[in-house]
Amino acid sequence: MNRKILFFALFCLTFSYAIAQETKTDTSQIIIPIKIGFEGEAAISDTSSTLIVAEDQQANIAYNDGVQFYQQNQFSASVQSFSRALELNPNMTKAYYGRGTSYIQQQDYQKALDDLTKYSAQFPNDANVVYLKGYCAYYLEQNENAVTFFNKALDLGFEDVNMHYFMGVMKFKEDKFEEAISHFNKAISVDPNHFYSFNDRGSANRMLEKYDDAIADYYRAIEINGDMALLYNNLGSAKRLKKDFDGAILAYDKAISIDSEYHYAINNKAIALYESGKYDEAIEVFRDVLKLKKDYAYAYNNIGLCYYKLKDFESAIEAFSTAISMDSEYAYAYIHRGSAKEMLRNMEGACEDWKKAKELGLDVAEEYCSVCIEYKK
Repeated sequence: MNRKILFFALFCLTFSYAIAQETKTDTSQIIIPIKIGFEGEAAISDTSSTLIVAEDQQANIAYNDGVQFYQQNQFSASVQSFSRALELNPNMTKAYYGRGTSYIQQQDYQKALDDLTKYSAQFPNDANVVYLKGYCAYYLEQNENAVTFFNKALDLGFEDVNMHYFMGVMKFKEDKFEEAISHFNKAISVDPNHFYSFNDRGSANRMLEKYDDAIADYYRAIEINGDMALLYNNLGSAKRLKKDFDGAILAYDKAISIDSEYHYAINNKAIALYESGKYDEAIEVFRDVLKLKKDYAYAYNNIGLCYYKLKDFESAIEAFSTAISMDSEYAYAYIHRGSAKEMLRNMEGACEDWKKAKELGLDVAEEYCSVCIEYKK
């Protein structure tokens, strides 16, 4: 029976966009609430309005306390003060803005969006607030709302690199890589040193198999920020896909030198060794991954593939079985283990594994299972 044995190794490459913690907490476009000035206690006759005026003054004091706490980065205290101001004067719209921006600093984006929406009811064309609403919607993964807010902010004349960057990331998530690149280009036009946009434009180019463009973008990102392991890891992946395995390994080694516990880069280095035919070396590097992440099923699967290439099918089966023990729904590991069993003439075991992969929804398993039907005949 002649057929081509297919291998579909599930390699854990970092094709994803880069939103590091620095970007998540970049609230440089938030305008700090302004302190309200008010007259000292005036000589007011004892009338029915005295209580209202007194409460307004207390609300102003609470609001100003909130501003002061905000400026001191004491955001829990600023939230409490702005809340107190609103209790005393529910019509103090600026307090919603102050509390909303405080919630952003605490990364409580839903509460922030709620407060900023209340502020916008009175000031719908405050471009900064419209942007911040988009910012919150983005982190709440309300992509449609985020785009609407960002576009409105643009219409109001607001310009910010993160806004274009976020829109690029959203398009990247939707696999709309050309559109993502367009947004990253706009971000770069606003800030030519925005290395996240260069990195993610590189990743979009990589997904479009424009490897030279991707490599150029990663190099530019590294030129701006050469201390970030992720950038070298992504550079390595682009070079690996271009079949420049030596260049890929050098890039991965640089990533590892920056962060010795960056298991993705170590795993990817092992993949480059595997793809260049250095199976024994690849096994050793995959084992280095497991020293950092003992339950990393992908590494065991890839060790199994190396042993398969070395025609050590027993060791391959052992590695695939370990991967399955860590992730019972790892369909590719079943496919691979079944292929190793087939090489040992254990067709019943092979068919059992391929059937399981099919049950897990892996389309390619259909071809393997068709062999089992022929075998049973």
